[in-house]
This record gives sequence, structure tokens and C-alpha cells, in this order.
Amino acid sequence: MPAFTLGTASQATGCAKSTILRAIKAGRLSATRDDIGQWAIDPSELFRVCPALALPATPATAQSPQMERDATADVLVAELRQVIADLRRGQDDLRLERDKWQAAHEREQAAHAATQRLLLPPPTTPTERDATAVGAGGTADGTPRNRLLRTWRWLRSTG
Repeated sequence: MPAFTLGTASQATGCAKSTILRAIKAGRLSATRDDIGQWAIDPSELFRVCPALALPATPATAQSPQMERDATADVLVAELRQVIADLRRGQDDLRLERDKWQAAHEREQAAHAATQRLLLPPPTTPTERDATAVGAGGTADGTPRNRLLRTWRWLRSTG
């Protein structure tokens, strides 16, 4: 494999050019200068120090990273669509559950109201209560007219 320049080494590893140059100057990475002054870095030496991301882009593989990004984007889009579909199904399930509980609550309220109507007498107004007391032989304040009758009933009940 041909030697890497500083720029192609940077692309192959994902490290910045300055990071690779510092490694060369510090002696952690061995490299030589070619005739025009560019650094020539052996691939095995480079990958010993910096992990490889991908091979440098050549005309044959120039479209490969773009295709990989498109494939990755397609996978992510598919996953997001699945998550959205799951959330929508969950919302539909929650709506059905809410409607079920709301209908049960309304049935319970109707049953409670029916029971209350059976147990309690209908509410009366003060004028209705006064009319009932006067019609049963009493006065408007609710006392019976015949005190003798009331006393006789009391004596009979205690006796």
C-alpha cells in the first residue's frame, strides 16, 4: 500500500493533521519527508498509533462514504417511522381506554342517581310542607288543633 501524506492520513484516521504532525514530531509515529517536502507515513505505522476509520477516498471508492451515509440515513428513517407508528398506536389505545372508562363512569353516575331517587323523598318547598301540615289537622306552625287528642295519645304511649 502506498504511503500516506499528512492529509490522507488525517482522512483515513479521522485525526486532525496537527495531531498526526505532533505525533511525528514527538517520535510516537515514524514518517519521512519526500522530495517535495511532504510527509510520507507508512499505513501500518499510522494505524498503530491512530485507529483506522476507512481507507482514504480513491476514485473507485469516492462514492462509498456517501452511499454508506445514505444507507445509514435510510435505516434511521425506517427506525423513526417505526417509533412514530408505535406512538400513534399507543395514542389510539389510550383513547380507547379513556372512552371505556368514561362510559363506565357515566353508567355509574346514572345508577347512583337512580338509587338516590329511590331512597330519598323528593325535595319539598316550604310552602308544600305548610300546606301538608294544615291539611292534616294542624295549624300553619305545625301544632295539632286538639290539645286533648294530643295529650290522650301521649298518655296512651307512656302507659
